[in-house]
Formats: sequence, structure tokens, C-alpha cells
Amino acid sequence: MLTVPIRPAPEIQADLIESGLRAANTHIFEQNKIWARYSDEKADIAESLMGIMRRFGKTLPHDKPLRALSIGSSSEPQFRLLEAGFRGGLYLFDKEPAALDVVNEKIARQQIRNVTTVHGDYTERFSDPRTAANTLIDDLGGHRFELITLHHALYYADPAQWQALIEALVQSVLAPDGVIHIVLMSPEDQRLGTTTCLYNTFARRFFDHENRQDLLQLKQDLISGDVLKDDELVFEPRDVRFIADDFEKLMSVIWMIMLYPDTHDYSLAQRREITAYVRDNFWLDGRPLLQVQDSLSIYRGRCALH
Repeated sequence: MLTVPIRPAPEIQADLIESGLRAANTHIFEQNKIWARYSDEKADIAESLMGIMRRFGKTLPHDKPLRALSIGSSSEPQFRLLEAGFRGGLYLFDKEPAALDVVNEKIARQQIRNVTTVHGDYTERFSDPRTAANTLIDDLGGHRFELITLHHALYYADPAQWQALIEALVQSVLAPDGVIHIVLMSPEDQRLGTTTCLYNTFARRFFDHENRQDLLQLKQDLISGDVLKDDELVFEPRDVRFIADDFEKLMSVIWMIMLYPDTHDYSLAQRREITAYVRDNFWLDGRPLLQVQDSLSIYRGRCALH
């Protein structure tokens, strides 16, 4: 059980504010690491990936060396699961050099031979089938992938780009028998204490913006198009719970959720207000942060059940 003071002295409350502001400078891969350690999300994603692996086991030759492409989640814990399951090659594609540096150090230290890192902006490199095909040839070994993951990567793309991006991956990068697995925060749950409510409260006030990144809508758009009309698309929402033992760690995750600074460059005064809100409504009460997380799995070829 997490124990925190009910109402600390004013000087301690001020120290918490400064701690929360420092957390805004944390690299996103470090924020992801904190989220992974103090939430139950990664076990949930691992369960989904194991389900996909079972699907591969039922539909693909057992001696086939599988390949995976992980977009935007280079240093996350599922690296180990993917590295072990995809001996034909695991490619980690990320726009953040610091995240790739962490993985490259691990690759060199542990002499891992089936993992390759690629630096680039996936919204540009997979924007259309032709560009995606060139990226596959130039940077990804030239062979298609049985699994492509986008775990929280679509936050940094305009939803208007999503359908074209996923269709380009399917047409030019995904193997004929393969799976794309996408995970995002749900835009639907507006309960107090959820990440969606927290994000919308401040993004709406400061930038007249709210979370409209809707995987369920993406599913409908893909079904309505011509590229995935014969594929199996599975949408599933799940609850994730996060509670940290340190306020700075909590705020590191908050800034990741608030998309600072990549999408929203909150002013210092705005960052102070957000930090004070989290202190008063989460930290001092020991309240966990809740996230409804949506996943969309696209099963193609023999991997599709229908």
C-alpha cells in the first residue's frame, strides 16, 4: 500500500511542484520505462502478443523464421519477447535517437544478432505504398514482416493520416500472412481519474484540443476501404492502472500523457497548474491513474480466422 502525507507543509508542497516541473524534461523512453514498471499495461500487451504468436503457430509452418517490425517502441519491455519470438529479424524503427541508443548499447553488450535499429520518422517513411516499399528495401532488409506493432506510436500522427499509413504498411511491408497490432489510449472514457479526462481537461483549455484519436473509427475506415476488405480486424478495450511511489515519476508519465513537448508546448504557468492539479487530485489522495486502452489487431491471409 502506497503511503503519502495527507496534506504536507507548504514548503513540501512547493518542492513537489518543482519536482513535477523537472519531470517535464524526462526523455520519452524514460517515461515509458516508468509507465512500464508501475502500470500493468505491459503484461496486458504481452498477453496480446502471445495470442498472436499462438495464431502464428496454428497457421504458419513451424520452421518458418518470423520477422517483426516495432514502430515507435524501441526500448519498451516487449523488446525481449519480440527478440525471442522473431529470430528471422526484429527491426526497431524510432524517431528518438536516445531510445535507439539504449537498445544499441544492449545489443552490443549482450551480442544480440537478430535485432536492427532504424532511425526515422515513420509518418514520412510509411506515408504511402511506394515510399513504404522503398523504406523496406533501403532500411528494413527487403523482406516483409509477419508482425508489425504500433504501441502508442499513432499519438504523433494526425488521425487523418492513419488510414493511408496502415494501408501502406499492409500493401508494402506486412507479409501476406501477418498481423498488425496497434495500441492507443481510448478517447471515450471521460471519468474523473482517467488519462483521457486529464488530457482533455488541459488540452481543451489551453489549446482548444481534445483527444480524437479513435482506433474504433480507424477500424471502420479500414473496413470501408478496398485494401483490408478481406482481412480480420479485432477491436478490444482494456483497463490499465498506474500508481507510482515517487511524485517525480508520476509527473514524468503525466507529461507523456499530456504530449509535452512534442505536440503541446505548455507554458511554465500551464505546467505549474497541471502539476498542482495532479498533486492535489492524485498524489495527496494516493489515487491511481486509470487508462482505458484500445487495441486494434489486423489479421491478414492465413492468420485471419474467417
